[in-house]
Amino acid sequence: MYCFQQHRQSIRIPAQALQVLALCVLAAMWIGCGLWASDDTEAGAGDSAEATSADSASANSAAVTDSSASDSVVTKERDSVPVEVSTAQTGDISSYLVFSSTVETEAAVEIHPEESGQVDAVLVEEGDQVTAGDLLVSLDNDQARLEDRESGSNLRYLEGSFERTEKMYQQKMISEQAYEDKVHELEQARMRQERAAMALTHTEIRAPFSGVITSRQVQVGARVAPGAKLFDLIKLDDMIARVHVPGRYLSTVKTGQIAEVASDFIENMVFAGYVKRISPIVDPGSGTFKVTVGLRDRWQHLRPGIFVSVRVVIDTHERAILIPKAAVVYDGSDRYVFIVSDSTAHRVQLDVGYENSLFIEARSAIPADTPVIVVGQNGLKDKARVRAVNTAGGSAPAAPTTPG
Repeated sequence: MYCFQQHRQSIRIPAQALQVLALCVLAAMWIGCGLWASDDTEAGAGDSAEATSADSASANSAAVTDSSASDSVVTKERDSVPVEVSTAQTGDISSYLVFSSTVETEAAVEIHPEESGQVDAVLVEEGDQVTAGDLLVSLDNDQARLEDRESGSNLRYLEGSFERTEKMYQQKMISEQAYEDKVHELEQARMRQERAAMALTHTEIRAPFSGVITSRQVQVGARVAPGAKLFDLIKLDDMIARVHVPGRYLSTVKTGQIAEVASDFIENMVFAGYVKRISPIVDPGSGTFKVTVGLRDRWQHLRPGIFVSVRVVIDTHERAILIPKAAVVYDGSDRYVFIVSDSTAHRVQLDVGYENSLFIEARSAIPADTPVIVVGQNGLKDKARVRAVNTAGGSAPAAPTTPG
């Protein structure tokens, strides 16, 4: 009995241990539920990750395609040569005989006084334009006015007395010799009066023609004599340039032929001229003949003494294809240009016609408005890829203007 009781007492589980065991079971159940939920979450996350990966792969594929196209364009632009272009134009171009000369004027005079006297007023300065008859200088005229009045009074007296003399002569009251003496005396008085009036007029010095005062050498208060120079006056409408043309062109140059005049002192302007006179003889020393070219500029730009280039037109090609001279590439005696088609430069040999300072006539098969390279063509190879960095025509040289 005792033994049995003792054994039952030894296997009794305390209440505290039972509480701990219950807690462990609950914890195990909670952990198991958490693991199931985690598996479901991971499965959903895996599906989402796969979808995201697919979208990313598609986007990357499109980006790679766009990048490849962009890289191709960039590569082409990098491989092309940057150039500037202009266009072939249609216009007239002429053949010239070119000479160097200076501008002169055919009507140039020195103005001197006709009478001695003291300068009372100077009314013009160098550079002034004057009209024929304009007063330039006035001299002190007191003495001249007195002489004019005196001679006029004497003439009127003699004319009155001559009427009586003539009546007496008709009545045979005086001799013929006495009558002729009175006639002579009257004529002398008339000449003295005219001379006095002329001297009075000469105290006012006037312009003999319309023109420009180029030099003034007189001062107020100075006393001048008939030999003293007061002014230099040139005519506006008679400016010329004289050139000496080789004798072989004697039958080519004609009176009235068109000429053009330009000067380095006046940029981008061409002045109209014409062949005014041709000397009929050839100088045996130089083998040339003199041609006088008249200028139509009316003192607006040109001045006597300025150096000019004179071009006498001997022939003109109308509606020619004109290429800017800046586009021409020289290879020995041959000349080329590069035209642009589909971003490719094509080398074309020129069949050259007439040329001037800006353009050259192309008789090759180059249509009008064809883009031609004007900058960057030196060292360029045929069929090279090019890229225009300006608008076609933007580099075309400006034609010189002609004053109206």
